[in-house]
Amino acid sequence: MIKKGTLDGRTRVGSRPCAGCGKPIKSGMYCASCLEKLRQRAKVQGERIETLKTNALKRVAEDRRELNVMIVNSDELNLNISKIVLERGLPECKIIAINNPLTAINTLISREISLVILDADYNGLDMLRRIREDDRFKETAVMMMSSSTKREVVANVFSLGVQDYVTKPCEPRDLVERVDKMLGISESEGDSGETQQKTSFNILLIDDDIFDLRQEKDTLQNHLPCEVTTAQSAVEGLKILENQGADMVLVSLDMPFVNGMKFLSFIDGNNKLKNIPVIIMTDTRDFSILSEISKSTAAGYVRKPDISEDGLALIEEKLRQRK
Repeated sequence: MIKKGTLDGRTRVGSRPCAGCGKPIKSGMYCASCLEKLRQRAKVQGERIETLKTNALKRVAEDRRELNVMIVNSDELNLNISKIVLERGLPECKIIAINNPLTAINTLISREISLVILDADYNGLDMLRRIREDDRFKETAVMMMSSSTKREVVANVFSLGVQDYVTKPCEPRDLVERVDKMLGISESEGDSGETQQKTSFNILLIDDDIFDLRQEKDTLQNHLPCEVTTAQSAVEGLKILENQGADMVLVSLDMPFVNGMKFLSFIDGNNKLKNIPVIIMTDTRDFSILSEISKSTAAGYVRKPDISEDGLALIEEKLRQRK
């Protein structure tokens, strides 16, 4: 006798229950209705996961600082060259190249600009004045490029509030490094321990020649773990020392009124400052002058403004002895 629901001892077709609702199905685990519900549920869950991912990415993008660098130059050739150099050297930055002041102002209004690069040879000074006269852009960082080395031009530019002055022709690598430093890209990418190491020494740099001063400062900061404070006269340097102190002083020998050796005598006569090492900077090759420096209480001398590897080694050695 054959039992109900079987056919010759085998399970009869149509007798398998759906795992969802229990209705008889021919094959599989779910009936068509339950299977559709499962598909809809999976679709909703997938959309929810994608929404969460999208929102998380948006938050990361919002938290990340956008670095927009705007170059303004009416000379198309120089404009395009600067743009290409910075795009290759700083791929994390958005380089915006503009050839007229009106578009530049509109860009400053509509976008957050981290740095503006102007050229004094192509209406850069007029553009700088327009930026500084607008309260909205007074704090915007500005770098000025120029082929002029006249002191009055440089003084005028800095009086209008620029953070860096680059003399043309400028090597592409130098331009990239200066922009990188102004934006703080390398420092932000390094770990905290590395940053602390890079700023472990404080050097006071004194030179009345602003071009030499900037070159010397860049050389020190690019090759030694230090921060550099600058002064353009011995009197200004003494005030900084008394108020802030320093791990070392580099002072130019050839300055008007109070030269490097006279400055050294002031330090020697001050009980509070006399233990700070002083290195004389000079471009002279006069043996008698160099001999005089060697016999003094100076920690040594280095050539300026191109401080050699030997000069850097001497500076670092004297700094390490202070630790």
